[in-house]
Amino acid sequence: MGLALKSSDIIFLDTAPFINFFEAHPDYFPALELFFNQLYQTGAQAITSIITYIELTTHPARKGQRQLVRKYRDYLSNSENISLFPLDMDIADHVVELRAKYNFKTPDAIQIGTATACGADYIITNDRAWQRFEEIKVVLVGDL
Repeated sequence: MGLALKSSDIIFLDTAPFINFFEAHPDYFPALELFFNQLYQTGAQAITSIITYIELTTHPARKGQRQLVRKYRDYLSNSENISLFPLDMDIADHVVELRAKYNFKTPDAIQIGTATACGADYIITNDRAWQRFEEIKVVLVGDL
């Protein structure tokens, strides 16, 4: 499917796309590499939440891979076209609505609530359950 990104687009990235990209997943890496290249070429903005940072770094932290944790932190904190958002009351209000309406688990609701609060045009994830959310176009990594 792919996305024809415009400079004005805001794309929320769930944790899975980052993992699939960083670990060069054989099925998903080529499409994600094209996506990230297009992101930087167009100047579109990718966003994610603090949940992504937590999920992305927990496994390496368990394995004592402090350098990798730092690498992920630096990447998410210093990328020109990627912004990392903390949980605040505005996002929390969206999370409450999402949990009430869709019964999403709290971490998923924080992710989607961040996308909503930040005005995302697309959400990229590997979580099929997120496709129930109709307010923003949800794209599975496999459909890129």
